[in-house]
Amino acid sequence: MSFSVLAPHSSLETLTVTEIRPLLGAFDSIRPRSTPRLRLMEFPGATNPTQGAATAWEQRLREEFFSLYGPALLPVPESLESSRLSLALKLSTRYMGDGIREAAQELFNAPAFLTSVSLSILVYFAAWLAPEPFFSKAFVATLTVRLALLVGLVELGRLALACLRLHQEAEAATTHQELEAAAERFGRSVGGTALRVLVVVASLGVPQVLPKIPEGGLWTLLSPLRHAPAGGPAMESITTVQVVADGTLVVTGVATGTSATSLCGELAFCATMNGSGSVARLSTRYGKPHTRQNPPHNEAIEEELARREAAGHTGLRKNKAQRTAQGDRVYDSEPVQGIRSRKPDVTSVRPDGVRHNTNYVSNARDVQRELTAFESMIRADPLAIHELYLLDGTLLRRYVPRGVNFP
Repeated sequence: MSFSVLAPHSSLETLTVTEIRPLLGAFDSIRPRSTPRLRLMEFPGATNPTQGAATAWEQRLREEFFSLYGPALLPVPESLESSRLSLALKLSTRYMGDGIREAAQELFNAPAFLTSVSLSILVYFAAWLAPEPFFSKAFVATLTVRLALLVGLVELGRLALACLRLHQEAEAATTHQELEAAAERFGRSVGGTALRVLVVVASLGVPQVLPKIPEGGLWTLLSPLRHAPAGGPAMESITTVQVVADGTLVVTGVATGTSATSLCGELAFCATMNGSGSVARLSTRYGKPHTRQNPPHNEAIEEELARREAAGHTGLRKNKAQRTAQGDRVYDSEPVQGIRSRKPDVTSVRPDGVRHNTNYVSNARDVQRELTAFESMIRADPLAIHELYLLDGTLLRRYVPRGVNFP
């Protein structure tokens, strides 16, 4: 599906307190009311950081968010409630437009909502760091398509860049004035449509924690539709989405053909591929295709390597023989079926010098085989971080060496 540039819809550029009040009530119920206590925010320049561990309600939000969106792609502070990112978000509401400022201040003064927005930036919008973002978790892929249809890819991309810039500048700030300047830039860049998208992404991440909201309550914040998704329920079958640099959304899934075809008359250009011989495009920025028979596996590897490169990792390797952080080949001391050396799907060296290896399982029937390979990789290099995921982002196993920090 290809999207033309859409001008902001006038009705989406304002947001009132009345519209978001039911949502605020739901978020307020997450954070238990307690007796007042002193909680200091993490101001830049402080000689003694005051952050504590995440509270029970915040930890519950995190777990729920990660289970749907996948692991965080940027470092997560011990406590988001008192982090610089949360403080910058709160400050930014001073600089938002007249049509949304009051609603934004109400929303960003709710600790649970503010934490959920922070998670949205560290998890979902961080995925847009990649040159051609790829979403392989079914929930996230479907959400991306729905948002693209509702507000346009350009609006989504702009918001993602604004969020990432805010995070980077908040982390780099050494004075309160620098943090305020970052908040001002973000606040002035966020219009009504972007704020509505933030509300939806933050709220949909915690469905098991958030009390039930009336049917359609969140999506009505983004009405009217730009392109009515006539495929309706079939959109839920989407499995992967890739945002290509030319403005095309490449969608794969069991029933996406039906949905996409029904949308063709409403989009500038729409093409669908089926099993009649069309070949999905494979990314090769980090090396030759992992396998041409399983494009989602290859794209998951490419996406993960792009995230790591953006995070400052070096020694990026795709489906290459296992090595240490120093580049030396390593071998399993107790080889299974004579296999002494493994090839991690993704491997890199973190800025702190620790090797990080990751493998993906495409087929549930292969889980036991991959677990055997996982244990073999640990024996070969116990000083490295090792992870094993399903393609949908579900973590199967993780090994972190003693003394190594892992967010």
